[in-house]
Amino acid sequence: MGIKKVRFETAKTSTSASVALLEQLKENLDKDASLREDLENTIKGIVVFVIDGEKWCLDLRPGKGKLSRVDSEEEGGDQADITLTMKGSTFVALVSGKIGSQTAFLTRKLKIKGSMGLAMKLQPILDAVKLKASM
Repeated sequence: MGIKKVRFETAKTSTSASVALLEQLKENLDKDASLREDLENTIKGIVVFVIDGEKWCLDLRPGKGKLSRVDSEEEGGDQADITLTMKGSTFVALVSGKIGSQTAFLTRKLKIKGSMGLAMKLQPILDAVKLKASM
C-alpha cells in the first residue's frame, strides 16, 4: 500500500499566481509598444477581469493600452465593453493553455458580461501574458 500524492491548489496560491500573471501583462504592455499597439488595434475596448473578486481594468482603446487594478466599485466597471469573471485558477489555466476560453465558458468557469464579439478576441490577450511569462 503506497502513499498517494495529492496535488491541490489553494485559493491563495491561485490568486497570487493570477496576480503575478496580470502584473506580467502590465509590464509587457508598458515595455513593448508593438504589443500594446497590436492589442489596441485588435480589441479596441475596455476589458475588466474580475478574478477571485478582485477587479483589473485592461484599457485597450487606441492610444491607451494599460492595465490597472480597480480599487473602487465605480472604477472600470461602468465603462467596460466586456467583464470576465473567474477564479484565479481558471485564469492561470487559460493563460497556460490547459483550458480554452470556450471550454471555460461552457463549463461555467468563466462568466462573460458584455460584448461577445470581444470575448471571441480573448486569445491575443492571453498570448500577451504568456509571451514573456514563459521566458
